Amino acid sequence: MSSIGSPSPFFLAGKKPYSVDRSLRFNAGDDAYLARTITSTGNRKTFTFSGWVKRTKLTHSAATRIFNCNITTNPAGTAGQEVTQIGFDTDDTIYFAAEDTNDQGAGDSTTVYRDPAAWMHLLFVVDTTESAAADRIKTFVNGEQITLNFAHNVAQNADTQTNLAGNVMSLGAIYFNGTLYRNSPFYLAEANFIDGQALTPSSFTETDVATGQLIPKKYLGSYGTNGFYLNFSDNS
Repeated sequence: MSSIGSPSPFFLAGKKPYSVDRSLRFNAGDDAYLARTITSTGNRKTFTFSGWVKRTKLTHSAATRIFNCNITTNPAGTAGQEVTQIGFDTDDTIYFAAEDTNDQGAGDSTTVYRDPAAWMHLLFVVDTTESAAADRIKTFVNGEQITLNFAHNVAQNADTQTNLAGNVMSLGAIYFNGTLYRNSPFYLAEANFIDGQALTPSSFTETDVATGQLIPKKYLGSYGTNGFYLNFSDNS
């Protein structure tokens, strides 16, 4: 796992540029991942993950998981052992799971994403308190909401595994059936995880008025109990 420094192409005309100077590359086939054990339970119903992602290997033999949070000592995918996972499936569709205790709340996009040269902004929002089932899990790509195909919607007011004390929150790796899989090839920049808020793209992005390009914007809100911001400025 290596920290990559590169000039940022992002700036807003007429304003002081918000520079995103560094990213982190996760290499498939090695042990590259970030993880921490949650020590204090936060909001298990409402949270937001935002990040700029560039893929490095398409139609990969294993699922690419950008963000993951679930129990590590019991098999995932069984009733009562729900998972939260964000990333790409082997067919290059976006996969987003924020499952309840009946393993409901996992879906894939219809669109495939196969441009390894492009940075894309991904925003994943969970708010199981929403009355409308379609509003409980939302995914945005480059500022636009996309549709995910859910076999079953997550239940209203369901608790997910995210933000539960004792669980492991990871980037670039997934736990499944008690095993840690670290085989996710991608770059990640400007990663924000917000505990307790369901936010929109405008909290993290804006549009260059001259070019119409979507560009990063510094997040200025609060992070909650388990929230974090990673700009990857530390080479270690």
